[in-house]
Amino acid sequence: MLEVKGIKKNFGELQILKGVDLKVDSGDVISLIGPSGSGKTTMLRCINFLETADEGTITFNGKTYEFNKISKKEIAEIRMQTGFVFQNYNLFANMTAIDNVTLGLTVGRKIDKKTAKEKGMDMLKKVGMEERANFYPAQLSGGQQQRVAIARALATDPKIIYFDEPTSALDPELIGEVLNVITKLAEDGMTMIVVTHEMSFARDVSKKTIFMEHGLIVEEGASKDFFTSPKLARTREFINFSI
Repeated sequence: MLEVKGIKKNFGELQILKGVDLKVDSGDVISLIGPSGSGKTTMLRCINFLETADEGTITFNGKTYEFNKISKKEIAEIRMQTGFVFQNYNLFANMTAIDNVTLGLTVGRKIDKKTAKEKGMDMLKKVGMEERANFYPAQLSGGQQQRVAIARALATDPKIIYFDEPTSALDPELIGEVLNVITKLAEDGMTMIVVTHEMSFARDVSKKTIFMEHGLIVEEGASKDFFTSPKLARTREFINFSI
């Protein structure tokens, strides 16, 4: 479904990504782990064109593009097939939960309001938020806001969803409700890349775990083997520190 080769990204003289390769098959759940500043979020943002990569190629659904030559039209075509869940929800404060979920349908895809609302309510129900459809973000907890954000990402029927540390802004007691939703999506076969510091999620839910540091992939593998038998001492050190 998705393959990235040789992705590089600089911010000024600071090289954040140093030539990273990534392959995602349909139905994969991939966890990206690593210390802060390792390049995880930058890679995710480059893949979804929220940042412009300096070098590398991306293959999506059989079509290959160069990051530094892709057109705005091509980016829009890829984004129509993806969803993105941010750390800090990115909900519109002046809109209700259902309006936040349906905005992309009515404005971005020109779907009529009745059909969009039906779809939005289905997605809110999927994440356990249908009873708060008419609540504003300020009336919701952080975990509830993030579940609305997930419903928004689901509403466009994406082929893949990118999660950028979806629990990092949450109080500890709210983390579980969001991880439960993501776990259910994994069980339903949704293809996902999840930047996370939640080692239990990476170990128990994701099919594959990738450990990044200093803009490079240090180690990757099937999650079960990755956590029980890491090949490198640095990987073992990071896992033991993080658990």
